[in-house]
Amino acid sequence: MIVDDHPIVRQGVRSLLSNCADMALVGEAEDAGQALDLVGQARPDVILLDIRMPGNTGLEAARALVRQAPQAKILILSSFDDDEYVTQALQAGVHGYILKSASDETLAGAVRAAYRGERVLSPSVMSRVVEQFADLSRERTRRELGLTDEETRVLRLLAAGASNPKIAAELYLSETTIKRKVQDIFEKLGVATRAQAAAEAARRGLV
Repeated sequence: MIVDDHPIVRQGVRSLLSNCADMALVGEAEDAGQALDLVGQARPDVILLDIRMPGNTGLEAARALVRQAPQAKILILSSFDDDEYVTQALQAGVHGYILKSASDETLAGAVRAAYRGERVLSPSVMSRVVEQFADLSRERTRRELGLTDEETRVLRLLAAGASNPKIAAELYLSETTIKRKVQDIFEKLGVATRAQAAAEAARRGLV
């Protein structure tokens, strides 16, 4: 089922599906209300859902469709790869986020993958999600070790090979302050040398 307020997009999906012997379009809706009315009788396996529509947004529609048609796999089909949209869509329970710029082959493959229960993301979206995950993991590690923001900046410069005088100049701090912070970092990482600190920071994904 395709849910999109732009007729040309729905026409494009119809054209695509006409070339896929293993797929059939069972319903079309131009907004969330129509989608919710139709989904019960259409019983789609996969729903292609626009994220920006008049009235209820695609995110609101996704949450409602997940509750009303839990058997259906929802793929967001959007022109926007905004980080917040992607995050909220995944939190809403969708199975994928595909950009409208994707090729017919990519979209068809995404529909098949979603039908199999796989998670699907456009390459550009995937790279940003991975980056966000890395950022979250790095922040969690930093908190667990008790490293302050300033200590983290010192650690990154240290791991890049900067000397204490250079780190001091870079962060506009005194060399005495940097020396003390380096010792604090050593203690928190459980290391005794700059090389060990750099290796430990790399191992934990801090640099």
